Amino acid sequence: MAKLTLPILVEGKFLKPEYLSNEVINSVSFFSNKHVITAMIVAPILAVGSYYLVDLLVKETPSVAVPGQAYPLLAKSNCRFTSGKCDLVNAEFISSISVTQLEDDQRLVLVSNNPLQQVTAGFLTADGNETEPVMFEPNDAAGLEWSLPLTVSADAETTVRLALLANQAHYYAETTMGFSTYQTSFNKDFRK
Repeated sequence: MAKLTLPILVEGKFLKPEYLSNEVINSVSFFSNKHVITAMIVAPILAVGSYYLVDLLVKETPSVAVPGQAYPLLAKSNCRFTSGKCDLVNAEFISSISVTQLEDDQRLVLVSNNPLQQVTAGFLTADGNETEPVMFEPNDAAGLEWSLPLTVSADAETTVRLALLANQAHYYAETTMGFSTYQTSFNKDFRK
């Protein structure tokens, strides 16, 4: 066994190596114990394995949208910031909304990866005024792009409530209009 040359802290006292007993020296060789080494190898493998097994047991299996049922759309994090667009997602059903400026007219534009039969929006302003739901107009024959002239201010305090109809299944979402402007700290447009 190798000789120790540095003082060792035992029970709050520094001891010189010549005063150490065999018991103290054996306790220092903690990592030479085969059980400790085995535990250090097996424990991470069990932790990672159990993580994936629990996920397999409790995860929700995706299912096809049933006509007549309503499904929520998750507003992604870009909806809260000045990102220029807002992504709404439910599994493989993805839609994004943005505000475009055409001359003196602001329009709310919705683009979806699935054909839509109908899109409706209602607005709640910062002072608590709620507008009547308004129908979007389709921009293409496939029903993938829809637009609506904005009659309310598109600021971060305004809330938009969307209802989408696709294959007779209803999808709904609610988010603030913080995404309506595109602004970065570098004052550059990175969307190109």
